[in-house]
Amino acid sequence: MNEVSVRGTALDGWRSKLRECGYAIDRLEALKAVPPRALRGPSPIPLREFVSFSERLVCETRDVAIPWLVGQHYDIASLGAVGDAIKASTKVGLALKRFVEYFELLQDCTDIRLDCDEQNASISYRILDPEIWPRHHDAMFSLGILGQIIRAGSSDGWDQVEFHFEASQADMAGNIDRVVGAPCSFGAEFNMLRFPTRLLDCRLQPKFAEAPIRELSRAVAQRNRSTPLAERLARVVYRDLDRLSIDQERVAREVGMSGRTMRRKLASEGSSFQQVLDECRMRQAVFEFQTKPDLSISQIALRLGYSEHSTFTRAFHRWSGISPQEFRKRFAQKIN
Repeated sequence: MNEVSVRGTALDGWRSKLRECGYAIDRLEALKAVPPRALRGPSPIPLREFVSFSERLVCETRDVAIPWLVGQHYDIASLGAVGDAIKASTKVGLALKRFVEYFELLQDCTDIRLDCDEQNASISYRILDPEIWPRHHDAMFSLGILGQIIRAGSSDGWDQVEFHFEASQADMAGNIDRVVGAPCSFGAEFNMLRFPTRLLDCRLQPKFAEAPIRELSRAVAQRNRSTPLAERLARVVYRDLDRLSIDQERVAREVGMSGRTMRRKLASEGSSFQQVLDECRMRQAVFEFQTKPDLSISQIALRLGYSEHSTFTRAFHRWSGISPQEFRKRFAQKIN
């Protein structure tokens, strides 16, 4: 997978919030590599670098609240046209829907979705690139922005909010329940903010009369045209690997084409669907070994869509040169 990116303005607000919290920002090593806003602007930066920055900063300050506080006070205008669409929203639900719908213009290779039933709504967030880990505090920042939008509609109802995090409680290294002011659970498949559905109908005070929907739709279409098909398919595969059967025709429809057209375009890129699927499975397998040490090889094989763990073992050996058992053993020795 090519380097995935995030809008450079994701780095906005960190210095001012750290200063407000009493930190001497000129002494923080994590900040020294971050160029001033005037030099970086909104241009994309590698997502890996941003995630690493948030991890290093929390490690250095030993303050897990910082990413959440930055997200809670983040200037929505820094999101560009996506921010304008949010600020033109009349209700919390519409603002969240626009944030989710156009999030791909802010950050690559991320699964973010809004779901709701009569009682509860949830927004889940997960970086799909399996090579970006750890990624604990980036989630705190992103959920902080979402929390800001929800709270802008009503100060009531936060006592019924709950959070779920991919990371283990030990990895988060702090009292997260106290930081977010809500109960939290850990080791989940997604980072998630769950809240009463009624909050979606809370009214907002729009800053603009009209949202730039046409501009955003054009930007999404242009982004899709400029992204290699193999990359677009890989993101669908990563999203669905442990949830759905990976069917070529369904995946082709997801990217807006027939299976025949998909295969022809992949061939013109020097690839095939099976190559894309195999590469995703192997990279995801490495991620599973890192993050789920208690799962057996058979369980991981099933999560990756293999009906037999022996088939997975042979595929992994062809890809890496060693068996999954040996890979896991070496990884455990490296960690210890």
